[in-house]
Amino acid sequence: MMTRKNTDKSYQYEYSVGESVHIKELNLICNIEAELGSGTQGKVYSLITPNNSSLALKWYFPSMATKEQYGILKSLIDIKSPSEKFLWPLALVENSEKDGFGYIMPLKDKRFKSFSLWLSRKIDPSFKVLLTACFEISQSFHLLHSKGFCYQDLSINNLYFDPHSGDIRIGDTDNIIINGSEKGNVIGTPKFMAPEIITGNQLPNTQTDLYSLAVLLFYILFLNHPLEGKAESSIKSLDIPSMTKLYGTNPVFIFDPDDSSNFPDPIYHKNALIYWNIYPEFFKKLFTKSFTKGIKDPQYGRVRETEWQIALLELRDSMYYCRKCGSENFLDPSFRETLGLSKSSTNLVNQDNLSSTILQNLNCFKNNDDVTTCWNPTCKNINHKIMYILIDERKMIVLNHDTRLFLHHVDFSLGYDFTRIVAQITKHPHNDNLWGLKNLSDTTWKVETGNSSPIEVLPNQSLLLTPNTTINFGKTKGIIYY
Repeated sequence: MMTRKNTDKSYQYEYSVGESVHIKELNLICNIEAELGSGTQGKVYSLITPNNSSLALKWYFPSMATKEQYGILKSLIDIKSPSEKFLWPLALVENSEKDGFGYIMPLKDKRFKSFSLWLSRKIDPSFKVLLTACFEISQSFHLLHSKGFCYQDLSINNLYFDPHSGDIRIGDTDNIIINGSEKGNVIGTPKFMAPEIITGNQLPNTQTDLYSLAVLLFYILFLNHPLEGKAESSIKSLDIPSMTKLYGTNPVFIFDPDDSSNFPDPIYHKNALIYWNIYPEFFKKLFTKSFTKGIKDPQYGRVRETEWQIALLELRDSMYYCRKCGSENFLDPSFRETLGLSKSSTNLVNQDNLSSTILQNLNCFKNNDDVTTCWNPTCKNINHKIMYILIDERKMIVLNHDTRLFLHHVDFSLGYDFTRIVAQITKHPHNDNLWGLKNLSDTTWKVETGNSSPIEVLPNQSLLLTPNTTINFGKTKGIIYY
């Protein structure tokens, strides 16, 4: 983290384990349980509370305990957090026996781990978990920015995730300011700061947050910094002037289609080369935009949080498991263009015409080995048969053993909501080769197959998964293909 210049003299001090903390705003007296960590601004302690609530105290070093920071905290406490994902300031704390002040925040649960553990490969979350975490990060910052706030210091160091579910928590919320304000002690963390901040042309704002968000997502999904390629590996000493050039005055995306000068070095940047080939083109284009046009045009060239959300969910829905090694792969949704389907059309199409179009072109898709070849270097199996459901003309969801359909999949007028499940894949209780789609909604599906009369699938009933089956969910129709 880099801080704005402050001339106040600083010195070291700390709370002791067992020492009491009086939280007037919450009418609580707690005790210091343990020191959790120390940063450039202060120290963080876990608290023992009388009501067993999970709370933490951040106490500022004197140089950071400014009137400006006090005012920022007070304004944040008065405003409701945009999401439970933020470890938002709850109350100010002052101590007559100590200089300065601190604040109380929720204590993150132990299930949340640092993303640095993933980058160092000490944990191995699934792609689905990583995409869920990235979606939640994008969604959370969309909510924050929509309230007119700027985070300032978005980096890998202040975000945490559950490696089993993808649920996230966001720390260091005491640096959040109103967008456009020049208040605050920080300007960002090296490598995550936008070029215009590094060159001194801008202070943190929502546009620089968008750049930091793109860097963060790239780090998580490609295990490499988007600007660290041959230009970085050729530097003998990564000092301030060289870092300023690499990240600020002359930043070049490692996969820039028009400039190969900073292409990944096969020796030092293997992760980038492997992971870049895993994802579909539609998704990689967003990163290309972020680190080409987005570098030159901060105002209009950067990818918005909502764009990331849409792309991340489309990617999540396109995931399938390799039949040979079990690796997670992605079916490029652009194959719909090969099938003659419009990606943006919102109108229901004629059922017969749609089936005819798909059947005429399906062989072309299935024979495209590049689309379904497992990315795993030790496998490279060609997975020809992949079952998926195409809802109207707009949404494709690959059907795996663990697939769930949510309400936003079948009702496009609603926002994304992963708490309302309308269907899930189930195995036949007596035949491992038969799979069904269970109706978990409160409505009856109207189902048509090519070989029988229309049927109804009531709530809690399952439908056998067979190709060319049409399911009327009410507001949308889905067709199953294999």
